[in-house]
Amino acid sequence: MNEWTGCYFDGWQGEIVPEAFSHPAKVSRALIRRIYEHAFAEGWLYPGATVIDPFGGIAGTALDAMWNGCHWVGCELEPRFVGLAQQNIDLW
Repeated sequence: MNEWTGCYFDGWQGEIVPEAFSHPAKVSRALIRRIYEHAFAEGWLYPGATVIDPFGGIAGTALDAMWNGCHWVGCELEPRFVGLAQQNIDLW
């Protein structure tokens, strides 16, 4: 798990609501998967753990948290993106 190549090849198409593409700084889909894989392999995360994202945006880090059985808490200053984050979470 020391290989960190190919972390920018996946996109969000079909995984987020179309309006969420308006966010200027979405996290790479493949990178966030890799971060979660690494955190679980190192024992830093486990099912039932809480993940806190201080730059919650459109909740891009929430999807893998939920898939891995974690709880996700995100912070976002822009009400528009808070709404889009909730729409994404509802979609998932």
